[in-house]
Amino acid sequence: MTPQKVSIVARLQDARGLSSSQRRIADCILARMGDAAFWGVEEMAEHSQSSVATVVRFAQKLGYSGFLELRQALVAQARKRDKSGERLFQAPEEAAATLLEVARRDVANIEQMVHGVNEALLQEVVRSLKSARHRVAVGRGVSAIMAGQLAYLLTQAGLPTVEGSPADFAAQASNLDAGDLLIAFSFHPYSTETLDAAAYARKKGIRILAFTDKLGAPIARLADATLPVAGENLLYSHSLAAFSVLSHGIATALAASEREEAIRRVREADRVAKPQFVKDA
Repeated sequence: MTPQKVSIVARLQDARGLSSSQRRIADCILARMGDAAFWGVEEMAEHSQSSVATVVRFAQKLGYSGFLELRQALVAQARKRDKSGERLFQAPEEAAATLLEVARRDVANIEQMVHGVNEALLQEVVRSLKSARHRVAVGRGVSAIMAGQLAYLLTQAGLPTVEGSPADFAAQASNLDAGDLLIAFSFHPYSTETLDAAAYARKKGIRILAFTDKLGAPIARLADATLPVAGENLLYSHSLAAFSVLSHGIATALAASEREEAIRRVREADRVAKPQFVKDA
């Protein structure tokens, strides 16, 4: 993909070597993509608690000539999102309207995730998962749900994965070493247990793959690779829709890399499981 065709979301999520001020700008834009399209350079500096000069340098860091080109990219992205009617409802009271609004927001979450997919990062994720001797997925709250889903899908794809709470990781820690992988899920509000588990893994030389809500999240500083997952939601939680698509995509890519073996495993699993289910009438 040529630099001109790389989306603003992809550039933000792929940005490396950002200063703390530049990271705040990236997180601010990702969190308020629609609003950011209408900000001037001074407003962006104010909202991200940085300076005008830092905003300009940030735009150049992303590969734009300056702030004007960055803003043009934000406007183009906002137009794409507005076409889906994302802002048609803000706080609907009717059940059907609420369902529609939830669906609209999750479509936007999925689109943001898809546009932000970076091939190199995903390939790194696949390699890390395949090469690990053991894989342990941990998280609290909504993060635990994601950990369970990915562990299930990875096991289906032929990569057995242990899933549990950060406390479970403590019990596993003595059995893990530098050849293993900790898959840490850390979404706001961030669990101190998850961060402690990641800090211990890093100290021991265990690689860390993190899924989180923004690149500036505490877990990102500890991880070897970080995948931010959009999850705007009407509730005080993180939507699972975009992560569900991402996790299925990762598991499918893993299975497709060894197609014949994946087919063999699925058939064997079906043979073993079949007696446990009710027979068709």
